[in-house]
Amino acid sequence: MIEPLPTDDAALARAFDHPTAEGRSYVRANMIGSLDGSSTAAGRSGGLGGDGDRRVFRALRAAADVVLVGAATVRDEDYGTPGHPALAIVTRGTVARTPRLYPPEGPEPIVYSGRGASVDLRSVLDDLYARGHRRILTEGGPGVLGALLAAGLVDELCLTIAPMLVGGAGKRIVSGPDLPLDRWRRGPVLGDDEGYLYTRWMR
Repeated sequence: MIEPLPTDDAALARAFDHPTAEGRSYVRANMIGSLDGSSTAAGRSGGLGGDGDRRVFRALRAAADVVLVGAATVRDEDYGTPGHPALAIVTRGTVARTPRLYPPEGPEPIVYSGRGASVDLRSVLDDLYARGHRRILTEGGPGVLGALLAAGLVDELCLTIAPMLVGGAGKRIVSGPDLPLDRWRRGPVLGDDEGYLYTRWMR
């Protein structure tokens, strides 16, 4: 059954409250995809979003302790330091010190670099947990999400389905090696008047 997306911000926050796990961080992913499976429109995920999706995006961030994201997504989506939650970046090289990412005032992002090799994401999560970040929200990109899924490190996927067809060669929400064909448990499904579906899937 599809329930309406709450119009009240407090009710929306309760609907997307971030769960916790015992002795480790709880990892939640937030992604958006079109009807034909693309995670971007005109090269950016923001091109798929609507008003409701932006509200859910803000609610998920507000409920998290830290946002974990790949360097390519930081570049493509023009990320800035959100302040709260904290921002953690995974990269195989370096991260450009842009004014939005490194403002004169405010916290700097936490950067995990593989220095030419892949980053050990389990160690990243352990370090974030040691820093007190119990609720981790990853916003991709597809490579980071694929690596997290391949390592069995994602507890929940929040997937917004945009009511549009994109075509072209847009990426899917996950890239990388084939994943085990595990069935995920469907959580609540919400919808809005614009035709967007807000789904939650638990491992």
